[in-house]
Amino acid sequence: MSELPQRIAPERIFKYLHPDRVDVLANGKICVSSPQNLNDPFELKPPLQLFESDESMLKVALATLPKMAGEAYDKMPAAARARLSKDQFLQMLRAQLLSSDAGISVTIKKLMPEIADRFNATTEQRMGILCLTEEPDDLLMWAHYGCSHEGFVIEFDPKASFFNQRRSEVDEFRHLRPVIYSSTRPTLTFSQAKDLSALLTKSDHWTYEKEWRMMLDLDDASAVISVGDKRFHLFEFQPETIRSVIFGARMAERKKMEILDLITTRPLLKHINCFQAVADETTFKLNLYPLTVQQ
Repeated sequence: MSELPQRIAPERIFKYLHPDRVDVLANGKICVSSPQNLNDPFELKPPLQLFESDESMLKVALATLPKMAGEAYDKMPAAARARLSKDQFLQMLRAQLLSSDAGISVTIKKLMPEIADRFNATTEQRMGILCLTEEPDDLLMWAHYGCSHEGFVIEFDPKASFFNQRRSEVDEFRHLRPVIYSSTRPTLTFSQAKDLSALLTKSDHWTYEKEWRMMLDLDDASAVISVGDKRFHLFEFQPETIRSVIFGARMAERKKMEILDLITTRPLLKHINCFQAVADETTFKLNLYPLTVQQ
């Protein structure tokens, strides 16, 4: 079983948004994406295998065979049982398992494409991803996710209850997880149910994003919006989950005023600090300057 990265949970976490996504602030709902809506076609589609090796698969099959064979034998017609003892039936099944031509390994390998298709379909229907980052001033992130610096960034409190919804100690969902960056695609092995590193791994091309993500069950969404053939799942969060808002260096003044007016007139949003991103005059970086908001 591979180890998940031991990155320390960040004190600050951010979400880049298009300028039209003022609704996130106004309605207290954020979009959690299905894998089919993400910009990376490899997302949540790792190579799949049922067992780590043929040997481990055969070991499990042989260990469970007596019980399964016994149950199957008891359901056979009396005439069939008269011709074949339970022990003979067990030995026949065991020989089939060990057969190189018709064994369990051959059978499962033939079924894997169908298993993979069903797994991917279920993942797209049920598993949602909320993508966040440690970096509020990355130039590429602003360009790609902040609408070429015309959008804005929301800073969330990673210690807020919204990011800490685990239902048990072994719950892999509903809390922040660090993304792993790798040059190779890890395999998801179903027999190692606790190892979800394959679902948290992206190509090292994406390393600059310094992503943290929270996996959620899309069926828990508070609202679903359909746009064309895509569905967008919205999840509610408390206003105090937001710490600050950063306006893009190219954000239109009218859009900035719309957000500032929202923050100053909504009592539950007045705690939010505001910053303006400004392109540095001598280096390739953004400076974040605090804005004085008139309450």
